[in-house]
Formats: sequence, C-alpha cells, structure tokens
Amino acid sequence: MSKRKRILYIVFIIMSVPGLTAVYGEGKEKKGDPFLTKKSITAVKTDNPPVIDGTLDDTVWLIADVANNFIQYSPYNGAESKYRTEVRVLYDNKAIYIGAMMYDPRPDSIYKELGERDSDFSLNADQFSVDISPYNDGINGATFKVSVSNVQSDRPPRSADSHRMTDTWDAVWASSTSITDDGWVAEIMIPYSALRFPKEEIQTWGINFWREVRRDREQSSWNYVDRNVGSTFNHLGEMTKINGIESPLRLSLTPYVSAYLEQDPGEPGTGFTYNGGLDLKYGINESFTLDATLVPDFGQVQADDQVLNLSPYEVKYNEKRPFFMEGTELFSKGDVFYSRRVGSQPKAYDDVYEEAGPGEEVIYNPQESSLINATKISGRTKSGLGIGVFNAMTNSMYAVIEDTETSETRKVMTDPFTNYNMIILDQSLKNNSYLSLFNTNVWRNAENDENFYTANVSGTEFMLQDKSRQYSVSGKLALSQKYYKDTDNDFGHAYRLQAGKTGGAFRIHYELEASSDTYDHNDMGYLRRNNELQNQFSVSYNIYQPFWKILNASNSLTYRHQMLYDPRVFTGSEFNFHSNVTFINHLTVFLRAEYKPDGSDDYFEPRVDGWYYHRGRELSGSIFLFSDRSKRFSYNIRSSYKKVWSPYNQYQYTLSLSPTFKISDRFSMNYEFEIKNNINDIGYVDYISEPEELIYFGLRDNTTIENKLQTAYIFSADSYLSLRLRHYWSRADYMEEYFNLNTDGSLSPANHDGNFDYNYNAWNIDLVYTWRFAPGSEMSVVWKNSIYSASDRIYYDFSENIKHMFDYGMGNSISLKILYYLDWMYLQKRD
Repeated sequence: MSKRKRILYIVFIIMSVPGLTAVYGEGKEKKGDPFLTKKSITAVKTDNPPVIDGTLDDTVWLIADVANNFIQYSPYNGAESKYRTEVRVLYDNKAIYIGAMMYDPRPDSIYKELGERDSDFSLNADQFSVDISPYNDGINGATFKVSVSNVQSDRPPRSADSHRMTDTWDAVWASSTSITDDGWVAEIMIPYSALRFPKEEIQTWGINFWREVRRDREQSSWNYVDRNVGSTFNHLGEMTKINGIESPLRLSLTPYVSAYLEQDPGEPGTGFTYNGGLDLKYGINESFTLDATLVPDFGQVQADDQVLNLSPYEVKYNEKRPFFMEGTELFSKGDVFYSRRVGSQPKAYDDVYEEAGPGEEVIYNPQESSLINATKISGRTKSGLGIGVFNAMTNSMYAVIEDTETSETRKVMTDPFTNYNMIILDQSLKNNSYLSLFNTNVWRNAENDENFYTANVSGTEFMLQDKSRQYSVSGKLALSQKYYKDTDNDFGHAYRLQAGKTGGAFRIHYELEASSDTYDHNDMGYLRRNNELQNQFSVSYNIYQPFWKILNASNSLTYRHQMLYDPRVFTGSEFNFHSNVTFINHLTVFLRAEYKPDGSDDYFEPRVDGWYYHRGRELSGSIFLFSDRSKRFSYNIRSSYKKVWSPYNQYQYTLSLSPTFKISDRFSMNYEFEIKNNINDIGYVDYISEPEELIYFGLRDNTTIENKLQTAYIFSADSYLSLRLRHYWSRADYMEEYFNLNTDGSLSPANHDGNFDYNYNAWNIDLVYTWRFAPGSEMSVVWKNSIYSASDRIYYDFSENIKHMFDYGMGNSISLKILYYLDWMYLQKRD
C-alpha cells in the first residue's frame, strides 16, 4: 500500500463512524456468527475430586465437558485465538474444580516471571483466569487468576459499572501449575466458602475463561467479549446443570499477634509494644456475609506519600488498610464514603494549640483516633437487591496541655467517642442498570460540646441502559445535614445528571453536576470543594481493531463550563483533548491538551468567603510514553508544560522518568524520578481582618523533586521480599514580592512582613518480607524508616538539603505480625 493510500485509509477509518460500525457491528449480534453466540458448558458432578497437583492425569477429568475454541479479546477482538486452549470443569459438594491445558508450540518461550500475590497487572508471565457469576446476572462475580509460575490473583465480587479494582481481597483457594512438552497446565480448586450463590436445587452460573500469552500480548476468552460494549462480566457464557449443592457454613477466623520495636523521632531509646486481635467472616446465609475486625492493627501498612500542600484543598490519600479495601464495592455507590475518615485525625486536633494559653505547652496530641472495631455486612439477593451495612467505632481522644511553670497538666478532648455508619440498597435492573439508595451517619458522643456535631448524608443514584448497552442515562441526588447543639442546622444538596451514547466506537456524553454552598459530606466522605455548577459535553472515538501499525486508539474532546452555585457567577471554561494510541510494538503514547480561554475566577484560593482571584488564560499540554513492559528493560516518560498569560511570566513544566529492570524472573527493580517547576506562581500567604480586611498573595517559585526506588525479590509464589524507598523534596521560595487581593480579583503591589518560605522533605523506607505459610495465613516482617522535615530556610543544593533533612529526628519501626486462617469447614473435616 502506498503512503498516500495508507493515509487516506487511516482518515477513512477515523472519520467514517457508520462504516466502522458496519464492519464491527457496534456490539450487535450477527445471526449465524458462532463468536457472538453465548456458549454453554455442562458442569459434571463427581464423588472423586481430582488432586490439585498441576497435572491432568486424574481419570475423572475425562468425564468433564470441554470448553475450547477461544476468541481473541486483544489485539484482534473477535478473531480466533492463535493458541489452542481446553478447559474442563467438575464440582462436588464442597468446591468447583477447573483444569486447563494451554497448548503452546514453543513451551521453552513461555514467560514465567514470579511476583507477589495479586501482581497480575504487572506480572510478565502467561496467565489463566476464570470469571464466575453464580447469580448469572452479568453484574456481580469474582475473578480467580493464576500465572504459569502459580502466582495467584483474585478480584472480589464487583458491579459492572464500577471502575474500582481492589487487589487486597484474598480468597482462600488452591491452584497448581506445570510446564509440559505441549504447553502448560493449571488446576484450580475454588471452595464454595469463597463464593456466594443462590439456594436453588438446579443452578446455571455465568462463567468465562481467559488466557494471556505474554510474548504475543494476546488475550483470549472462551465466550466472546466485545470491547465496544460494557464490562467483561456483561459477556459471560453459562455453566449449566449444577445440581444439589448447598452453601456451606461460611465461618472463618483470622487471629493475629504482632510486636513492634519502635523509636520515635527526637525521642531517646526505643519502645516495645505488642497487639492481638482477629478478623471474622461469617456467612449469614447463601447471599450475605458479615466481616468484622476486632482490635485491628494497621501498623505495617505502607506510609502515605506525603506532599507539600499549597492549595486550599485537602490532599486525598489512598486507603491502604486491608479491611477497608476488601468487599467495599457496594459502599462506593454515591461516592460519599471515604474510609480514611475512620480513625483519621481527631476533629479538634488543631484547636488544641489555640486553646493553650500563655505559659502552656501541648505535650501530647494523638494524630489518629483509636479504632475500636469495624464491621460490614454485604451481599445480594437472588432478585438482585444488594444490601450493605458498614459500622465502625473510634475512642474518645484527648490532648494533654502542661503548665510550663507548675508542670500541672490538663486534658482537652480532641474527638469524642464516634460512630460511623453507612447503609446502601442497590437494586440491579435489566441491561446492567441499577437504582441505589444510600445513607451515611457520623454520630459524636458530645451533646454538651458545641464544637462537635452529628452529620448525615442521604441520597440516591441510578443508571439506566438500553438493551444494546450503547446508550445510558444516570444521575445522583444527595442531601447533607449537620446537627448542632445550640445553633441552626446546616442543610445542603448536590445532584448530577449524565446522558449519552456510552458504548461502541463513537461516544457522546453530557453531564450536569452541582453542589450547593452548604453541601458537605466530608465527615464520612471526601469532597474537594462544594458550591459548584458545572456543565460538560464530550465526544470520543475508540478504535479497537488493529490497522497499519496501530493496535488500538482512543480520542476525546471535552468542553466544560463552570459557575458558582451561589451566587450564580461564571468562574471559567475549558477545552480538553485526550489521545491514547498503542502501536504494534506495544509502545503507548498519550497526549493531552487543555485550554482555558477566559482564565478562571478562583473563589477558593483566597480562603475567605466572597473573595476571588482571577487567573489569566491558560494553555497546557502533556505527553506520556509507555514502552513494552514485557521486555527486560522498559520505561515510562512523562513531560508537560503549562503557560499562564499574566504580567509575571508564569509557567510550569514537569519531567518524569521511570525505567524498570527485570533482572531475572525473580528479581526486578523500578526507579522513578520527577521534577516539577512552577515558576512565578502566585498564591495565598496571609489574611488580616482588622483594622481592615486584607488578603495577601505572594510571588513564588515552587520546585518539587521526587525519587522512588522499588525492588522485589521473589523466592517463590508464597515468599517474597520487597523494598520501597521514597524521597520527596519541595520548596516554596517567595521572592519578597507581595500583593493585596482586590475585590475585582486583581492584585495590587503591597508591603508585607514575614518569611513564608517553606522547605519540606519526606523520607520513607518500607522493607517487607512476606511468607504465606498456609492458605490464608501469613507472616510478615517489616522495617519502616521515616523522616519529615519542614523549615523556613530554602536549600537549593541537593546535598545540603539531604544533610539538613537527616539532622531531623528519624523514626524507626521493626515489627513482626503473624496471621493464621481458621476455616470452619476445615476444622469440621479434622474432627
């Protein structure tokens, strides 16, 4: 094909949507096409289950039905797989058994990198997985995946519309693998205690099998999965004639013991502490499960990547505590639940320092509220009604203030006993639609203290899709309430409406979102800011079939119009363009551009109601490069630039480099470097209310440099050592050029005393050894090292800054934690 013809062909593919939909069907089934017919496999019951040893030599496999003729998901969606795969399924009264033979003409070329459990997304290895939906509703299910080196990964039951992927749900199941002269074998045993299924004599489950051949980057499935439509759980085949099984008593206990040897920053000597508690799981019936943690210990959780925050908004950190990440998919409905609120910083933590009078000093002020216990109940009935109840309790917290002359002390309550509660009802509807009702409540036991209040948020969320799952409308409505002791209660509301063509290659989408100036769900959720009214319109075009040198591509264009909710004033508008292209050499290029033609009126940067700061128009662009991760050496590169039109020559640039070295199948290393320079940035520095109201802004250079080193050595699929080192250095260097904010959003030069320079360092080391010595049981040894330094002296030299940082107190912690999984079915078997 000539260059000119190739260009014309590409333009035709991109521009002629009807032509593309005619070729690939936009998700509509073609009559007579075997790829688009739902497949079925008959489950065979046995009284002689196979031994899970990575071979298929048990004769019982011969009576099982065979699932074969896999179809590519990528790169050529809908084409026959290049590799022969055969899967057999058996079951008995305790478990389901899956035997898979992955034929490969070059077994010596099979990728078999080892990794930690649940590392499937980054694992450079061939993998086999099964999606199971016992209710066969196309919405809820679980995924069990195993690599050729027997590294297990699993995903919890989740909704098809959910974009949250959780890797901390560790179901207890068995697997074994082996490489043969014909390819490789995987045997899997999934006990019924790891699943939820209906109470019916004869059942039909939704099921699909997947295979990934890493060296070709081919992903294929037994039942065809159309990339244009819905999630993978919308395209399950069926497993029929499951007869006479009963949900077992799903009861398990995971007691733990832990011990810590710790040295606090700036404190002499070390302290020793030990803890004990347990996690409990109980299947209330075949559909609902109770999860509880009693006297939890999260001391080994990886440290947050703390940053210097110059903005008026709270930094949102990811949840890393396993209990709050497992089985929380239902509680994500409405986006009003942020689990980090439970056990977070006490409500009146900062107020203590204002309460300390002359001659007094705060000598003790806990940064986290003590968690007593947490419980969640979740599940879904056979009629599709999902029910979730979450509850957690934290202790009363007190700070201690000391009189520096008399040494007398007094206690000040920073947080009363607090109860956190959420209830969610989620009804599944036809075509993977749903209707949800939710309520969160935070009750504080401080009726006589006007500084504390009870918070409540109630609302509904819905999504309706047509039969083709190409078109949808969705929305949300929420009401927030705060109940004070002697003052008027606060009420606020928020709503969102979305509609458009959300499936297929060509998509178009409209969104209206608003929150009143009194809406607030931050007591149990995360809300970056309220008082917004936003209209957004976007169009996108996706190419899933390879052509020329491109494997797949997506492009989108968005226009956003923003206002305050009250008063209704225009705050800004912006255009966004995104393009993502993956080439046949598996190099991915991501481009992004953003333009704000009117600048923006920022009502939040001044930190005072009614005031705003007008920013000039902005133009920014970014490019990301991601190389083929299956290679021994791979890299990510990101570069961005932003220009702000103003009298102060404001601009920002970022450069990020991240090479990864796979030294062997057991040993890998990743390094990340990022530098971000915000030149001539202007932001809030001070506020004076008397004798006249003055808001001061300052001109500053904000430079941030971050280094991360992550490495892991995998001894086996159940034993591994990992190291993570992070150094974050950010400085805000003010140029002694200050301004008064005017009522029209402009700035005027001003004289202002004070040193607002800020030099911040965060240093963290997490060294973790994990040994999974039995199913569901593990031992972990963790060393954590941390330094957090803040100064009003700016350091420009890296070595001088490092020396200054290490002059600060260093925190050290060495800990041992042992968890042991006890399953009622196993204990019964022993008896």
